[in-house]
Amino acid sequence: MNHPIKVHLYGSEKNGWALDTDLALTKKSLEQLRDVVVLTGLEEADVLHSVWEEPIFQLDQNILAGKRIICHVCNNFMRLHENSAMIRAADTVGMWIVMAQEAQQDLRVLNYPSTFIPYSVDTEIFRPDYPSGKSNPALRKQYGIPEAAFLLSNFMRDSFGHDLDQPKDQKGGELFLEIAVALKARQIPVHFLLAGPRRHWIRNKLREHGIPFTFVGKEVEQDDLKVNIADAETISSLYRLSDVHLVTSRWEGGPRAVLEAAATKTPILCTSVGIAPDILEPDSLYDAFDQAVEKLEQHATARILDKTLEAQYQRILERHTPEKNGLRFEKLYRKIEKVPTYSRAKKWVDIPAPVPSLKERITSRLQRLVGCSCTEKTLRISLWHEFHKPPYGGGNQFMLALQRAMEMQGVETTVNKLSSSVDVHICNSCWFDHKKFQKKAASFPVRMIHRIDGPVTLYRGEGRDEDERIFELNQQFASATVFQSAYSFKQSYGLGFKAVSPVIIHNSVNDTIFNATGRVPYEEGRKIRLVSSAWSDNPRKGGAFLKWLDGHLDWNRFEYTFIGRVKEEFENIKHVQAVPSEELANYLRRHDMYLSVSLHEPCSNALLEALACGLPALYRNDGGNPELVSFGGLPFTDEKDVLEKLDRLALHINSFQRLISIRSIAAIASRYIDLARRIRDWEQVG
Repeated sequence: MNHPIKVHLYGSEKNGWALDTDLALTKKSLEQLRDVVVLTGLEEADVLHSVWEEPIFQLDQNILAGKRIICHVCNNFMRLHENSAMIRAADTVGMWIVMAQEAQQDLRVLNYPSTFIPYSVDTEIFRPDYPSGKSNPALRKQYGIPEAAFLLSNFMRDSFGHDLDQPKDQKGGELFLEIAVALKARQIPVHFLLAGPRRHWIRNKLREHGIPFTFVGKEVEQDDLKVNIADAETISSLYRLSDVHLVTSRWEGGPRAVLEAAATKTPILCTSVGIAPDILEPDSLYDAFDQAVEKLEQHATARILDKTLEAQYQRILERHTPEKNGLRFEKLYRKIEKVPTYSRAKKWVDIPAPVPSLKERITSRLQRLVGCSCTEKTLRISLWHEFHKPPYGGGNQFMLALQRAMEMQGVETTVNKLSSSVDVHICNSCWFDHKKFQKKAASFPVRMIHRIDGPVTLYRGEGRDEDERIFELNQQFASATVFQSAYSFKQSYGLGFKAVSPVIIHNSVNDTIFNATGRVPYEEGRKIRLVSSAWSDNPRKGGAFLKWLDGHLDWNRFEYTFIGRVKEEFENIKHVQAVPSEELANYLRRHDMYLSVSLHEPCSNALLEALACGLPALYRNDGGNPELVSFGGLPFTDEKDVLEKLDRLALHINSFQRLISIRSIAAIASRYIDLARRIRDWEQVG
């Protein structure tokens, strides 16, 4: 390719927030390469270089044709696959720019083309020293912050734009609040420094708990995205003012706060997400609520985080500036011919439109008679699974709940039916009559969402032939693949199984049955009630581990009930045979904590049922468990640490219970529906 290469830099949100910052810093790096790169408009560009993925998929394919497409991984890469738009990712993006080692590892497992160019920060703005005339005492006085206050800052968006009264799941606002309440209870003189838009939820909660804070901005009731994004110089001063910058995110690509706090030599305490482990010292990281509280209390009394500042600052100077990235981008663009050009994605033009039902024909005629311009068609989905009356396995429980939830959202569902009137088929792994499906599918093309868990090879310890059969079905029929967890996705690819157009959608439960309504609260002074459940007695469900616990738990402190099928016999653990869902939910609500002892669970319905009933979980740090539990429990590895982790969880049962966050079955059904519509209307999407 002749130089200079024509590049269209893309992806601005036009609001001055994180993505706009990434775009501005990328531009600053590329402008150093005047003999290699020239920035142009989209139509004349050789390369489309976007700082995030979603807007690429909205562009006209005709404009993209023949261009090389480069895209930054701006968030946790596996979380990006929770967006149904990512079914086009593998066919569209020719090179991913990974900015954190976590993302680099994920893309390596998935065998996506990528190069490592880390986040950068403007060290001319974010620097350790105050501008002339500024000082910590002067700024505290300016903002009305008591001189003796232990000042914790946070500048994240904690609320949703469409619902300012709810915390944004990604940012962990509930964890932020729980830490604040615990510090107040320990009589630490905390004062919170908040900035940025959409802080409505946390402001209201801090007031509710009587915790002092200063908000740098204008408090308005409506969405303040265009009002309260502070300029970089102001934010830089606020970092320097802070005793600690606190980040509580569940997942991230960045966060940019890590770079900015490190560049200003501000003590920071951050969850182990995204780029944080690449830059921060171990003392600046935490994984659970109680660990964060302990570290903050120690810093309030002994400034333990000050020892981390120089090392973190030096990493910024060595690796994370626009100038350093200019050299990395030059290396990429000098070999740009290795990035494939984009060609149009596949379309479903060969699939005939479904035959409308009598009800739809009558409705359509009535709409024409009254002049209605409604065009949304009823979505018809057929669910393929060997359905059983509960109690039965987790997959069966989920498919029943999914059908009910989709019908409540206006979807017309059938079971194990293949006809031209069906828009999309959702097929559960290989647990359906695939011979019948294959035979009938020979008559006409079908659109199929293939729901995959496993790999079977891991959670059963055998079954490679079964995994091969599942992925043969996938390659033959799937329009898109739903993995139940990032764990299943990565492990399948690690074993050499590649799926068609993969996305990730976790399971959920029937929340009319599994909910915390009427849950018996834990009261100090009585024994702590532990519970586990499982349908299968597969050894990997943890029967031998339960037997070990039976002989090692402190039975003066604990009671333990196991519900379901297990081969082992116990002396102390109470064993209850499998019961119907309603009865199981009642059992769960009468207990205090859930123990998940299974190995290689892809997305445990038993665990989700317990969380939905309000039970914090002690879980194997394995499989999809960490994705489901997040801050609502603690992980353990084996016999060496399970009792210590159990003690930690028992000490803070109520706090961990308040940090449970799982997606409702309605939300999960909506994501299946969105994916089904995207497949049905592929011509319009493309």
